[in-house]
Amino acid sequence: MRFYELREEDRQFLASLLYGTGIILFWRGIWEVSYEIPLLENVYFCLFVGLFILTVTGYMYREFDPLSQKFNRISKILNHAIRQTKSGVDHMVYYHDEVAKHEHKINPKDIRKVEHDMIVFQENGHEYFVPLNRLTKIHKGDQAIWKR
Repeated sequence: MRFYELREEDRQFLASLLYGTGIILFWRGIWEVSYEIPLLENVYFCLFVGLFILTVTGYMYREFDPLSQKFNRISKILNHAIRQTKSGVDHMVYYHDEVAKHEHKINPKDIRKVEHDMIVFQENGHEYFVPLNRLTKIHKGDQAIWKR
């Protein structure tokens, strides 16, 4: 029995803190070396070059976007449930409808595709789009394999 279990969001946050600390310590070393290079004495030049590098490489947008990490994890679990449903294992996906104020069930065999942050499924001849942030739980048989 575990006393405390970290949620995925908490692990992502702690990992980001660890990465940030590593970056700060790395740049402290660079900072000390930069005293030897005359061009780097200009503070504005350093600021511009640093921001330019972080922006061009996409690091700033890729690493510090906590919502995309969460959606990627949910998408992987959902795609796995869809594959298993096609091979005969029962799954059920639940989402909260904010307009009707109640929870709906989606059978994974009705899901047509999972796009970036949307589930597209067909029910009664109509196509529905549900954002991944509205999912509340995914069940495999009677057991919840993921829940918010």
